[in-house]
Amino acid sequence: MRYIQLSQKPKSASGSDRWMITIASVLLTFVVANVNALETWKAYNDCVYEKGVQFHKKNVTTFGLGRGNPFPEEGKLVQFKTGEETGVTASFIEHKSQGNTINWAKDESMFNDGSDADKIFGDIADATGNMSYNDGPGWHLDLVFSGLKADSLYTFVGTVNRNGGPGYKERTTNWKIMGADSFTYKSSGAAHKTGEDSVEFSTGENDEGLVARWKDIRSGDDGEFQIRTSHSIGSKKGGIKNAHAFKGYAGGLFMLEYNGVAPVELTDKLAIQWATIKSRP
Repeated sequence: MRYIQLSQKPKSASGSDRWMITIASVLLTFVVANVNALETWKAYNDCVYEKGVQFHKKNVTTFGLGRGNPFPEEGKLVQFKTGEETGVTASFIEHKSQGNTINWAKDESMFNDGSDADKIFGDIADATGNMSYNDGPGWHLDLVFSGLKADSLYTFVGTVNRNGGPGYKERTTNWKIMGADSFTYKSSGAAHKTGEDSVEFSTGENDEGLVARWKDIRSGDDGEFQIRTSHSIGSKKGGIKNAHAFKGYAGGLFMLEYNGVAPVELTDKLAIQWATIKSRP
């Protein structure tokens, strides 16, 4: 078999040689894309942090919202391993219904050993603290991520635990992903799935460490998506039965993971190139 150097001018190559050159080009593109996909990072945020009382490791940010919150409501996320900025901004935006605004509360809590929340956050940040509800139904809090790469994939994980005991079990949070072009639902198995884009579980008593999670998130060209937290949507709409009408916790901890550039689909790429070659004289 004769091999053609990639530096050779295409016009001097035969049809079969052009095919080999095309194959080499596609394979090179595939390899480069998947090498880029290995360049990943994780960023953690503790939404309610009391300095000197709670622990969290270095490079955990503390953006949050609510009455008494001493930290910014938005800012740049940083890579947990290096402390370098990720280029991604996290912003909290409150939409109140009535009565008081969301409260920034320092209620002590923890997650059971081995739970999803414990595995993800246990060695990183203290579960203590929550951003809690308005005083009537209809409130929600948006966590907006901007500055994302449109050709890349991300994972989001969020959770909170008020640790109020059995009497607080009815206090439920609904988590909903919005504004993303695509994503895959991956929340805790025991969580109540209300759709591919939404989930809810008790956050008044979440010792079992349930999390809301989506992976393979693609933001689209605007480089944004958001996570909306609110009270239960109600059993008539598929929510948890007997959940409280408005009491729920808007957040406590979240993690955003960059999973690299979306992998190239080699078979699709080859099909396109082959169709192009066949159409040439």
